[in-house]
Amino acid sequence: MAARGRLTATELAHELDVSKPTAFRLARALVARDWLVQSADRSYRLGPAVRGVAARTRDPQLSVASFFPVMERLAEATGETIQLTQLDGRHVVYLEQIVSAKPVRSVAVIGARSPAHAVSAGLSQLALLPEEVLRWFLIEPLALKTPNTITDPRALGAELARIRERGYAVNRGGHRPDIGGVGIAIPSPTQQGPLCAINICAPVFRLDDDTVASFGALLLETVSDVRTEGR
Repeated sequence: MAARGRLTATELAHELDVSKPTAFRLARALVARDWLVQSADRSYRLGPAVRGVAARTRDPQLSVASFFPVMERLAEATGETIQLTQLDGRHVVYLEQIVSAKPVRSVAVIGARSPAHAVSAGLSQLALLPEEVLRWFLIEPLALKTPNTITDPRALGAELARIRERGYAVNRGGHRPDIGGVGIAIPSPTQQGPLCAINICAPVFRLDDDTVASFGALLLETVSDVRTEGR
C-alpha cells in the first residue's frame, strides 16, 4: 500500500489472498484504529498511526556529536543543564546533556524517556508535527504527572499554538513539580516535523519570566546557527 498509495477492498482481498468480506472487515478494524483511512471513493490509504510509528525511527540526519558545540555555548551562557532529545512516539528520549555545575540542578539519564506533553523538549517537537500525526498522538489520554501537567487536548492545542507563535516551549513543573525548562525544536531537513530538540533545564525557582524570555532568545539564536551551519 505504501508503494501504490491506495487500494480498494477488492485489491486488498487480492493482495492478502482473502475473501472480499474478510478484507472489508480487516480494513474497517484498521480504520477504527487509524492505521488506514477510507477516502471518499471508498479506497483505503495509510493512516496517521502509521506515520506515528514511522516517527519513532531516528532521523538519519541526526548527528548527536554535531550538536555538542552548540550545547556547550548554551551551557556557558546560561549555567544550566542543556539537553538534546528526540521525539519517540509519545515520549522524548534523552540523547545527550551537559550538566550544570550549580549545586541545585537537573540531571537526566541518557536513554531515559519523558512524556512529550509534560516537558519543554517534547512540547516544542509536538508543535512541529503534521496535524494528522498530532491527532494520532491524542488518541490516548495525556498522562497526569503533576498538577501542572497539560492533560486536556484542547488546552494542549492552545499551548502548541502559542509555541508556534513565539518559537519555543516553556515548562514549569509539568513532569516533576520542582523542575522546568525552555526548549526549542530543530526542524527535520528531510521530512515534515522535528529532527530533535534542545532544551535548557533548571529548577522552577530559577525560571522567572525574565529568565525564560532570555533563555528563549538564546534558543532562537541557536536554531538560526544550526540552520546556517547546515545540520
